[in-house]
Amino acid sequence: MKNFWRKIKYFLTTPYGKAYLVFITLTKLYLVYKWALEHVRDFGGDVFSFIGASEQYGESLGAISFTALCGYYTVKAVFNIFKSPSKEVAA
Repeated sequence: MKNFWRKIKYFLTTPYGKAYLVFITLTKLYLVYKWALEHVRDFGGDVFSFIGASEQYGESLGAISFTALCGYYTVKAVFNIFKSPSKEVAA
């Protein structure tokens, strides 16, 4: 069993393993993003409606700012996956 986990650790350090991690990460992030975007839009609309501004403007501003934050952290996560490790994993 120890040998099996060692092979998995080694695979995840190869370019194919890192691409697999990126695919899984982006898939999960996209599903969470779609779900959360509806709540962010509703919240932004409610806040702007409460202060007397246009509800549609609040929804748009909330969606744009949320998308920018998600994009930033997604790119940051992908770069961290492809960073070279500080120590090598023994095969």
